Amino acid sequence: MNFLKKPAIEIINYDEIRQEQLDNIATIITEKRLELEFDRAVISNNLHIPISILKAIENGDLSHLPEPVFTIQLIKKYANYLQLNGEELTEKFPLELMPKVKTKKYIFQGLKFNFRLNIKPQHLYIFYFLLLFFSIKSLSTILESSLFTQTKIPQKQVIETKTNPPIPSPPVNTNPEAISIVEKKEEKPPTPTELTVKVALKDDCWVRISVDGKPTFEGILTKGTEKQWVAKQKVTIRAGNAGGLMVSVNGEKPQEFGKVGQVQENTFEMPTRL
Repeated sequence: MNFLKKPAIEIINYDEIRQEQLDNIATIITEKRLELEFDRAVISNNLHIPISILKAIENGDLSHLPEPVFTIQLIKKYANYLQLNGEELTEKFPLELMPKVKTKKYIFQGLKFNFRLNIKPQHLYIFYFLLLFFSIKSLSTILESSLFTQTKIPQKQVIETKTNPPIPSPPVNTNPEAISIVEKKEEKPPTPTELTVKVALKDDCWVRISVDGKPTFEGILTKGTEKQWVAKQKVTIRAGNAGGLMVSVNGEKPQEFGKVGQVQENTFEMPTRL
């Protein structure tokens, strides 16, 4: 038995649809042109459309018209010139070129079944007994599974933990002499009680020195000369060629006083006691 109908095949021929639409358009346009008493030659000059195209539109001749996409524009232009609605006139004019094959869906044939059941009371008793038996069996299975779940002893979970080895404490030095040496190293150096400023000349330089606010020296020191001054509070140096003067304070590393040819004045003071 075949339960399915064969699919219906429908071929859409767009040329036939175009021809039918063009016939209707041709009738409307021709009647309107004759009503307005317009000459085709005048229309051709105004619209810049060849007379042969205008005749093909009015005659419904698709063979003398261009591709559908251009034909529809020519019809709109011609219809609007004749005071018609070109958009509405060409609304159903198809642009597709190739025919379209359309298939319908499969249709199921209806099947009719005629069931006749002859049920006796004995059959109902047997069915009731079987239903009761399977219900009791299912209930006992459910109760047994729940009881087993409740009496099940949970297993202990053993969790391994990694313990880091203890960090050994540093050995305690019980030697008092060693402790005293460490304490002496940690003691801060004593604050100097005097300010010693030493100068060394790399080049000839005019220098003026003031110690604790009092002028002490003023003159030219030649290259290679070394001098120093000691103060209680501060020493002020003014140099005419700062780049030729190296200055050391309290035995520190000598540093250039300034740039070559530059006039520089600096004051060095005693460090503050804490």
